[in-house]
Amino acid sequence: MGWKIGIPRALFYYTYFPLWTTFFQALGVEVVVSPPTNKAILDQGTKSVVDETCLPVKVFFGHAATFTNKNVDFLFVPRLISVEKKAYICPKFMGLPDMLSASKIKHPPLIKPVVNKVKSEQDTHFLWDCASPFTGKWLKIKKAWHDAEQEQRNYEQKLIRKYLDITDDRKLNILLLGHDYNLYDHYVNMGLWQKLQDLDCTVFTPAQFSKEERDSQLRKFPKSIFWTYGRNLLGAVYSFMQRPGKKGVIVLSSFGCGIDSFIDNLIIRRLVEQKIPYLNVILDEHTGEGGLVTRLEAFIDIIRWRRDYHQNYVSSYGQYVGCCKGNVGVHGTKCDCTTSSYKR
Repeated sequence: MGWKIGIPRALFYYTYFPLWTTFFQALGVEVVVSPPTNKAILDQGTKSVVDETCLPVKVFFGHAATFTNKNVDFLFVPRLISVEKKAYICPKFMGLPDMLSASKIKHPPLIKPVVNKVKSEQDTHFLWDCASPFTGKWLKIKKAWHDAEQEQRNYEQKLIRKYLDITDDRKLNILLLGHDYNLYDHYVNMGLWQKLQDLDCTVFTPAQFSKEERDSQLRKFPKSIFWTYGRNLLGAVYSFMQRPGKKGVIVLSSFGCGIDSFIDNLIIRRLVEQKIPYLNVILDEHTGEGGLVTRLEAFIDIIRWRRDYHQNYVSSYGQYVGCCKGNVGVHGTKCDCTTSSYKR
């Protein structure tokens, strides 16, 4: 009988699934992925952790619980500390194996290698911890890892090429910002992608800008960003601001996320400086789809009014409100002209 390893469809899965699945399959291990997120999974995850835990971790615990009755030999839960030099991952990622072990969820034995690129660029210990339950042949392990890295690079390149393919100056371009596990889990974000496409928008994500481009744009920022996801988001914003056409940004974050509480504020400041409309959507397990649709439609309508009727005094972030007849905006901005714009 062959080995089976389970991978929860949550958190790091949405970023590294080509890497992990190719690696284990090259070792001759069958990879079993939990089903897409649904209400039962979210409810189970919510019951398994304390209330203060952020939504993505609750979803992860729900996915881990799906392996209780599945015939898998191991559950893959790496301890992600850092995936690049001088930057860290979320602290909850660091403690994920311990949190799962301390929970009441009955799960298979964990494979929990440590990834810490700040400490060392070498993958030797990490690879051995991943592969040693299945093989002791180091050449086989290295070959499997080489194939996995190539598959991950191919996946990332496809996303970048897709950006070039879908660019359409005639449509409204929307940059959807957020962590991968919020952007690509369509149950968590309530089908936000499809809703935007139904509103005739072209959707972009940070992954559609190359890492080299994002890092280059970050040089404009006066200080270093020490969070990997934060670096990706801020670099994507700088790149997107330089693109032509009418555009807006939707910042998708999780309630209780410490990193987002810092990064979102930095992003919004840059957007306000450039007068680019933005919408900040904060998700938790109580978020209702009806409220999201209302906010989304209003946001898109306001951007189009500005484009089609040149109503520059209408702003989706509330800086200019009213008409140029002496009204005062929400920030105390007064009109001193007879045209359709305010002077600050």
